[in-house]
Amino acid sequence: MPKPAWKVGCAYPVNSITINWQRAATLDRAELAGLSPELNRLMTGKLVATASPDWPAILLYSQARWDALSEQLWALPNDNPEARKVQRRMLGNAQYFDVTEPLMLEQPLSEFGGFTSEKNRYWLVSFDETSAELWPEHNLISIAETTKPEESRLIQFMRGESRDHQGRTIDDILAFDDFWLEHTHDFVQWLFPIPEASRANPMAPILTQEDCDVFKRDSDLKQQQRKALDRMLAFYGLVRRNGVIEALPGLNPRDHIWLKAGGHNHLRITRIIRSLHYCHQPELARVVQEAFITLGQTQGYVNETSIGYWRSATK
Repeated sequence: MPKPAWKVGCAYPVNSITINWQRAATLDRAELAGLSPELNRLMTGKLVATASPDWPAILLYSQARWDALSEQLWALPNDNPEARKVQRRMLGNAQYFDVTEPLMLEQPLSEFGGFTSEKNRYWLVSFDETSAELWPEHNLISIAETTKPEESRLIQFMRGESRDHQGRTIDDILAFDDFWLEHTHDFVQWLFPIPEASRANPMAPILTQEDCDVFKRDSDLKQQQRKALDRMLAFYGLVRRNGVIEALPGLNPRDHIWLKAGGHNHLRITRIIRSLHYCHQPELARVVQEAFITLGQTQGYVNETSIGYWRSATK
């Protein structure tokens, strides 16, 4: 599920709010409905309030908007920890309000959104007639004033926002056929970066600690690398299903030369495992590692030197 960018809406001060001893925050729906025509349509219909997956704020949706969004949330992959986190945060904190029901945000949702004291100032940010956000003023100011650091060329490439040294986007590379992947040697360093410089491609980026930190907190970036992994697995005659990597029908050493004793693909596989490990996908790195070691020994005749490198790739 794509991570929403920072949006621009109309901000209105929330003047009427009460917080009881159980930390539940109650807002005046009639007051909020009078702030704009869009908010009038939102506040006079069925509402759903929940926690934002990205910001320290509370999201308000019309029932129809939430119904569509919740279907997408339930469809997120269960084997993705970041997806499960979003599901728990949004589905687990959802509160439903009928047309005439008071807008009482119960704890812990109220505390998640920073609704802890009636003395603080709060704002309602309206985007359209189907969605709005509730913010404590200090959180809104903090987020708005945060300067986003410039991302590296590697990160921009992985997002699909920049090109590699040959002018190719990540989607360009993933669309090439198996013959191109086998005989081109300057792309895998972009898809699977590691902290060391590449002797085969001195133009390739080096994975920095700052890049690792971006991978750690950005689920979309990790998903981009999983797309690259799935393409390379298909090239190697494998497929990833439900967290397991399996051999496709027809896997054999004649058509999939990585199953032979040695070769440049063994270096690629080592890089792939190491990159997944460094880019904060350790469990996936382990699954890839085990699959190549097992299949390399049972369906091919990969030499012990390569097997040793693959075993050491996550250390």
